[in-house]
Order: sequence, then C-alpha cells, then structure tokens
Amino acid sequence: MDTTKIDPIRLDFQSKRQVVVSPDDEDRFVTTEGEAAIACKQWSNREMFKEQFNAFLTEIHDWCEVRSAKVRSCFVSIGDSSLNILICTHGVDYDFEFDDAIVNLDVSLSEKFPLCIAELLQIPNQAALTKELPKEALWVYGDGGRTSQTSNT
Repeated sequence: MDTTKIDPIRLDFQSKRQVVVSPDDEDRFVTTEGEAAIACKQWSNREMFKEQFNAFLTEIHDWCEVRSAKVRSCFVSIGDSSLNILICTHGVDYDFEFDDAIVNLDVSLSEKFPLCIAELLQIPNQAALTKELPKEALWVYGDGGRTSQTSNT
C-alpha cells in the first residue's frame, strides 16, 4: 500500500488555463480551469438546489394563488441563462400597475433562493402569446391552459 501523500489539485475560478478531463469512458474533453471549478461547485450544490427549487415552486404557486384575481396561470421554463417565470394574466393588455408586484416577487425570490436564478415575465391572456409557451414549461399555477379558450372550460 502506497502511503505517499498526494497534494490536492487546486482550481481557481478566475483561471483561463486549459485542463484536460479524462472520464472513465475515455471521452476526453478540454475546458478551462475556471469552468471546471464552477462545474465542481454546481455538483456539490445539487442537493441544496433540489431543496431550493421545490421551495421556489411552492413560493411562486402561493404568490399566484393570493393574486388569483390578476393571475390566470404561471409556468416555469428553462431560458438561455436562467429560469423563466411566465406569469399569465387574465387581461388582454399588459398590466403596468401589476409590474410592481412582479418586481417585488423577483426580489424576494432572488433573496430566498439564490441558486434558482430567474427572470419573471408578464404574459397577458392573448392566445397568440400563450400558445407559444415552450412544451417543456412546468405548470406551477392555474388551469394550465395555453389559450384563453382552454382556460374557460
């Protein structure tokens, strides 16, 4: 048994130095030291993310339920660099007065759930807009209808 002490590899989040990753399946790839450090951090945070994400969804649902007079439904989808929270309102026009409540929700979510980076979008109940919601969108609140016709059934 070899008892030689091996110094740990140190990864710097700011480093642009290239590293070669050699997985068991021998499908090697090159990344930067900083990207490798971020991936390691994300992997170590995966359980905390699951817990935060479940509480995040509950928080959004409860917020929408309290504002059911304004909110018809709500979906969460994966965007380019964050989660997208799509708040579908009953009215056919954009509700500028409701924006303050949405901004407050945005601030609250970012403070309570730092691992769930999100962007909130208000979507008026217009069939052309709600029909284009991603099929992968997670229905968080409301009837789940994607058009004004389905929400009336």
